[in-house]
Amino acid sequence: MSLRSTIQSTLDLGFSLLCLGPLTVLFWRGTFNAITDIAFRDLPTFSSRWYPALILYLIGTTMKILVDLTKHSLRSILINKGPCLQSFSSMILVYLDAFFGVVMWVGGFNLLYVFPGLHWYGLTSVLLVASSILMVIKAFNSTGSVPLGISTDEFENVYNPNNYFGTKFENSCSYKVILDTIFSYTVVHTLVICCWWGMWELENRYILFPCEITVKDIQAWDSVIISYFLVFVVVAINNSVKEMREEDGQFSKTAAATFTAFLAFLAALNFWRGIWSLMDFYFFPSMSLWNNLLLSHVVGFLGTYIAGSSLTLTQSSEKDSNTPDFLSFQYWSKYGACGKKNLYEDLDQHSETTPLVNEV
Repeated sequence: MSLRSTIQSTLDLGFSLLCLGPLTVLFWRGTFNAITDIAFRDLPTFSSRWYPALILYLIGTTMKILVDLTKHSLRSILINKGPCLQSFSSMILVYLDAFFGVVMWVGGFNLLYVFPGLHWYGLTSVLLVASSILMVIKAFNSTGSVPLGISTDEFENVYNPNNYFGTKFENSCSYKVILDTIFSYTVVHTLVICCWWGMWELENRYILFPCEITVKDIQAWDSVIISYFLVFVVVAINNSVKEMREEDGQFSKTAAATFTAFLAFLAALNFWRGIWSLMDFYFFPSMSLWNNLLLSHVVGFLGTYIAGSSLTLTQSSEKDSNTPDFLSFQYWSKYGACGKKNLYEDLDQHSETTPLVNEV
């Protein structure tokens, strides 16, 4: 690896850890807590929340599916349009995608609070069952998130949403794309939500909490430290796992990839858990709740949009690559360390039938 590549990779990781990651969590914190307050303000017990939780989950899932299908449909229309129209359309679609993604997760989390509840055996069962199914269908890498994975707002990224079977309108029947998108959210992404809920609540209630001294923000820093440690572990072993050959044995390759994917999942979850808690303590703590949540929502979205990475706010699921890569935080290596790349350059060379390069 050249010195320039090393510097860019280091800048990529630092930018993800210190800027894009916190901005993403900031948007989700403001949106998630605001929706929760609106939907469940007068429902203090988890058992009474099942109906609004179900409605939120269904609305979020349905809108995520519709937004993805809209992206597929608009790609051929917008590909030869001007950058202003492309940018404006992308901003609207990405915002809707991110917002309804949060709606889906709020509904999913609260449904799981109703059943199976917060006993350790229920949390463990949900985590193990969901993780096992994702591993069997080869989609466990979808549990990863910032800081190890970010998405930039290039036209091809926005208008080529991920789905499990990788179908596109350009090379598949319309009904296949629709069914693939439905399956990706109702099955794969729902299992991802189950994994996050199970591990998040296990840490909250049984793993980390009993060991913590509840002095101000100490409960947040433990997760941040765990996350940073795991991030550097994944960075250190990623290339070795990628470069494993057939001679090493299929079982060894699968075991190494699965272990690394689980470390990446834990790194992402603890990053979110820790940064979220720190923001509860330090993000304008004297401000009223609703002003705080609104500011969190706006700053998180605008910050990532200005950085050209608002697509990171969205959540999608896809099948694992045959050659797993657990690091997807390229930013400076895409845009250049000395200036921002034109997101739309070379698009005029593409036609509506140009094959797309799937994101791995």
